[in-house]
Amino acid sequence: MTNIAILGFGTVGGGVYEAISRCSKKPLCDVNIKYILDLRTFPEHPLGDRVTSDFDKILSDESVSVVVETMGGTGAAYNFSLAALKAGKSVVTSNKAVVDKFGAELERAAAENSVVYLYEASVGGGIPIIAPLNNCFPVDDIVRVAGILNGTTNYILTHMQSEGKSLEEALKTAQELGYAEADPHADLAGLDAARKIAILAGIAFDKYISYESIPHIEGIENVTSEDIRLAEQLGCVIRLIAVAERVNDKARILVAPHLVGASSLFHAIREAFNAVSVTGSAVGEVVFYGQGAGSLPTAAAVCGDIERAILGKATTVVRKDCEEGFLLSDDGEGRFVTLANGKKYRYFE
Repeated sequence: MTNIAILGFGTVGGGVYEAISRCSKKPLCDVNIKYILDLRTFPEHPLGDRVTSDFDKILSDESVSVVVETMGGTGAAYNFSLAALKAGKSVVTSNKAVVDKFGAELERAAAENSVVYLYEASVGGGIPIIAPLNNCFPVDDIVRVAGILNGTTNYILTHMQSEGKSLEEALKTAQELGYAEADPHADLAGLDAARKIAILAGIAFDKYISYESIPHIEGIENVTSEDIRLAEQLGCVIRLIAVAERVNDKARILVAPHLVGASSLFHAIREAFNAVSVTGSAVGEVVFYGQGAGSLPTAAAVCGDIERAILGKATTVVRKDCEEGFLLSDDGEGRFVTLANGKKYRYFE
């Protein structure tokens, strides 16, 4: 039996409980959720008696070997993660903001204490992408990582196309269905996608890269229904795509709405789904596709990391600092297409 603690019992934390309670496969069926850290109480929940607001209780319990951080934010989530690693407990997280801002420090702490810091669920929800990037390209230099990494914007763009809605109308529907937050700025401005591509690029290029260092981050706020219609006349759709590509010994990273032609697999990515394309020097292009958010898909990725931590199948890779000049500025490189209304879009192929 492996004892774990879940920090935060919201959408993802609750999904982790549900996924583990359903699972009949070892070692997850032998996992015991000993503590749930939350300021709220859950008197009607089957694990209501395991809820605590005292993190020190978890930290001092030597029987807890894995801490699952699903709190969100970068304050307590970072502090608790660091303390757990220093106490010799592996940490699994879905928190992309903490990974982006503090990943370097947390991975070093994991390595120094012979445990692991794992974050598969921080990018792509249920899509397995971080573990494959770390483990499945042994003879490849990663040439490019590109993705539709934000389900909210993909849902909005899909319905602007299929139903002729304005961005504001499609956003309202997305909020009503729970695909978009009450404050959708991070999604619409491309910041969520930027955090995710920074994490993937860091793994692909063996560097610590913060989203704040990305030279060009552009969201979908200025995409109009007319743009969508004119793109269709060219046989294209508009998608928010994040791209990280190797240029000799440097890298170019950007987030922007792109025209996507019918020959690209990304042309078919609709609704709130995500897709990630990885191009290796030997294997060529490999595409990962699936649900990029949601309670159970994200929980599935968390549980995969819990399993790897329990079985000792993961190691923490301590990447190099991103030296000055490694990231190229956005100088308008790439192919652009001008629509009939005069607006220019990058073209993804």
